[in-house]
Amino acid sequence: MQQTYAYIISILLCFNLLTASSEEKKIISKPEEIKWWSGMLVQVDAASVIYSTLMKGDTYSMEGSAQLGIRQKIYPVVEIGLAGADKTMTSLASYKTNAPFGRVGVDINLLSPKKDTKPTNNLFLVGIRLGFSNFSYDLNNIIISDEYWKQSETRNYPNEKANKVWYELVAGIRVEVYKSIYLGWNVRNRNLLSKETVGSISPWYIPGYGLNGSSNWGFNYTIGYKF
Repeated sequence: MQQTYAYIISILLCFNLLTASSEEKKIISKPEEIKWWSGMLVQVDAASVIYSTLMKGDTYSMEGSAQLGIRQKIYPVVEIGLAGADKTMTSLASYKTNAPFGRVGVDINLLSPKKDTKPTNNLFLVGIRLGFSNFSYDLNNIIISDEYWKQSETRNYPNEKANKVWYELVAGIRVEVYKSIYLGWNVRNRNLLSKETVGSISPWYIPGYGLNGSSNWGFNYTIGYKF
């Protein structure tokens, strides 16, 4: 009888050891591997539509983007849109333009997944863009004064041509709020690369860039779907 008890106890001990070994293997199993390709996110910018409404037609813009994911770290992006202005100044001078624009660039995710945890779809991104727009614009009722002769005249400059290039420094976040549906926001510092030609008529507004100047700031609030 004692031998039988000893035999049963030995079997139970072996079973416990095997169970403990199995649990240990589960605990020290490798973390989920980060995929080389993490899909494509298509986004639209809601902020540009809201801003266009607030400006009551003086300036308007709409844009969207397509962004690829590489190892949840590098995110090349292409952004395209349409923007314009129809502004009458207090002096009755007016400015009008409407044209497409584009940007290309890349974002880097600064959030690294913790060891032995599943990679997250919530990102903190910093990046850079190169923007460009080739457009025409109309300047009407421009008053040209001659201080020497004390005279002035009104001139129109229809269909003026411009080709502008700029770069943008971008920082923002993106969060998965539901399966494959993302919300995000970013701020942008835009810096004009194209130089004005001496004696040329400068555009007041540049599609995709905003009000003409050496630099300005922008904001995007995006809604996207990941394929």
